[in-house]
Amino acid sequence: MATLSKDKLDKLKRAFIDDALSPTDAAKAAGTTYATAVRYYEKWGDEIKRERERLLMPQLEASLNRLGKNLKKKPAKK
Repeated sequence: MATLSKDKLDKLKRAFIDDALSPTDAAKAAGTTYATAVRYYEKWGDEIKRERERLLMPQLEASLNRLGKNLKKKPAKK
């Protein structure tokens, strides 16, 4: 595997995790080739998944709390 500069690796990882880009879009954002982005996407797959879940969990929990509060306020239809 060709070695990328630390800057490009950071951009690629940030594109996958923070921006949730596909390998095609992440390659464009980081200035790498599609094949390189796919290789790193596969290599970092578990880390990307964990980080995306970590970023999304607070939003999901807040949504569930709001939904729970709304359900408590409305009487059930018969």
